Amino acid sequence: MRPPPPSRKPKAPRFRVSLFFIALGCALVFLLLAAAPATAAGGQLQVERLSAAAGSAEGLNLRFSEQKEGGFSLQLQVRQASLPALGRSFRDLEWSCTVSRLPGPCEGPLRIAGRAAGRLAVDLASPTSAEWRQAGRRLHLHAQGERWQLDLTRIPLRWLEALGQAHFGVLVNAGELSGRLHLPAAGRSDWRAELRLAGLGFDSPDGTRAAAGVAARLGLESRGGRFDLRAHWEAGEALFAPFYLQAPAGGIAITAHFDTTGPDLLVRHMEWRDGERLHLRGRARLRPEGEAPELRFEAESGDLGDLATAYLGGVLGPLGLSDVALQGRGRIQVESDSEGLVAFDLDLDAAAARDPGGRFALEGLHGGLHWSRHSTVESALRWRSAALYGVGLDPATLSFRSHAGRLELVAPVAIGLLGGELRLAQLGWQPAQSGAVARSRLGLSLHRIDLALLSRQFGWPPFEGQLSGSLPEASYADGRLLFAGGLRMDLFGGSVRIDDLALERPFGVAPSLAADVRFDDIDLAPLTRAFGFGEITGRLDGRIRDLRLLDWTPVAFDARLHSDRQWPGRRRISQRAVQDISAMGGGGLAAGLQTRLLRAFDDFGYERIAIGCVLRDHVCRMSGIARRGEGFLIVQGRGLPRLDVVGFRRDVDWPTLLQRLQGATRPGGIRID
Repeated sequence: MRPPPPSRKPKAPRFRVSLFFIALGCALVFLLLAAAPATAAGGQLQVERLSAAAGSAEGLNLRFSEQKEGGFSLQLQVRQASLPALGRSFRDLEWSCTVSRLPGPCEGPLRIAGRAAGRLAVDLASPTSAEWRQAGRRLHLHAQGERWQLDLTRIPLRWLEALGQAHFGVLVNAGELSGRLHLPAAGRSDWRAELRLAGLGFDSPDGTRAAAGVAARLGLESRGGRFDLRAHWEAGEALFAPFYLQAPAGGIAITAHFDTTGPDLLVRHMEWRDGERLHLRGRARLRPEGEAPELRFEAESGDLGDLATAYLGGVLGPLGLSDVALQGRGRIQVESDSEGLVAFDLDLDAAAARDPGGRFALEGLHGGLHWSRHSTVESALRWRSAALYGVGLDPATLSFRSHAGRLELVAPVAIGLLGGELRLAQLGWQPAQSGAVARSRLGLSLHRIDLALLSRQFGWPPFEGQLSGSLPEASYADGRLLFAGGLRMDLFGGSVRIDDLALERPFGVAPSLAADVRFDDIDLAPLTRAFGFGEITGRLDGRIRDLRLLDWTPVAFDARLHSDRQWPGRRRISQRAVQDISAMGGGGLAAGLQTRLLRAFDDFGYERIAIGCVLRDHVCRMSGIARRGEGFLIVQGRGLPRLDVVGFRRDVDWPTLLQRLQGATRPGGIRID
């Protein structure tokens, strides 16, 4: 179903015959009968141009001659014929037939540009019937009282490719049409049709619309600019980006009523019925190209899971939610005008949403979200249970108010979380309006979260203590999540502050994160114990500037961590920690004597500890307190016994450094003998 490249021209069908050509042959034969004496042995009629509502023809030449064995031979030649409605023109049409008596039935071959194009039959005794046949295809035009009827059998839809391009912007490449068309009587414009599509296929050059194997029954009726459609889609698949649909076993019933009497196309009523999965109804005003339409529709689903599978893959996929599992019942009502959304109502009943990747889960969703551009409306949404990345959230109810075009949380909400609570201070949404993009806002804080419970939940080292923090405001617009005021967390007796935090495509492909991180007064003793990194006492300061993550993997940063020289307490480093830091630095101790000291003492005093890494192109440029010969000093000893740790390899492959860190924090760590 992929569209052809823009440069590919539509493949021309071998033969094209239309109602216009049948009517043309009838008209010329009738002219001949009216103009020629019944006793004439032969004759010729030439017409320079003939026009009709469906098209025109030029260079017409009709000959008839009496045969020796009796009867007449008729030959029709047309230099050029045009069908503006279909955007087609043809050259060198020829039709010949033999009639035993005038008037009487006359049938013979039709050729276009020298190639066979089936057979055309006209009953001259009854100038209300004409028929064309070719390889199982058939067009039969005949009178029904004051009206005309056209019967169609297996007519290739490729013949309508120009019509598809002009009116729908698609290239019809497959399918057949059968059925019956009831044409209007003289002086009237009403008509109706009962048609059947089989194997319809089409593509659009931009790839946003396509279909394959579509089978459907159509009922059409037109009355004075009003047009009614009844359809039953029975088989096949179709893409109308972002929606991809497949006809279910029971088919889909579609009805629509159009009005073309004014400057705009009015869809007075449209209905789409797909069993319990989706019932959609609404109306629309479609304005000239470039102007936004006016819409009002309501959709209900008794099975949100089936709805997501059948209809929402193209919508949820770009959000990173293509595998989300939905349950329950839902209803949505939307109204929009030329400026954008006017009103939005979403109601859920016994709904659930689960991410197979474990990012989130919501159970027992009830209530709804109601928004209006002009009115003040209230709504509430509650859940029985919820989880974020496997961390459970207590039941909660969120109350919202829509006012001045913004949907906002009425009051802060406290939600129980891991022995503490998550407080939602603000949560708001504003849709796109008059060219401005849609925006969402979030403000929250964490209070007394049990770090031990959090560590077990995520499989982290066994941290102890409590976590608190705040995110004053985050805003999401145009695929970018920005954090105003930064993110602050209190842990290990100190604080971590994240500024200039921005996240692009958070739910899409290859999310990107940028931030600056600062550490202040982090207690090293519980931190190093938790990581199995030996033990270091003292306090840690530091920063990570220009941090960049792509798909949650670091690709660039400038990091430097160092001990707090103002810390008044004891500053000691264990034998195990010395070994692990030495291994990270890619070197060893400053002298062989110090290696022997390492085996003799359990811990050592230190004056300063510092280590830095500038990551670029998967290589970490290492640094420390100061240069020491060819290396760099990481730990500066203090007192007796005095021990310094020096790194000797400045440029370290980032994956290699990660392996060293993992090795240092595994039980047993790295040993220097």
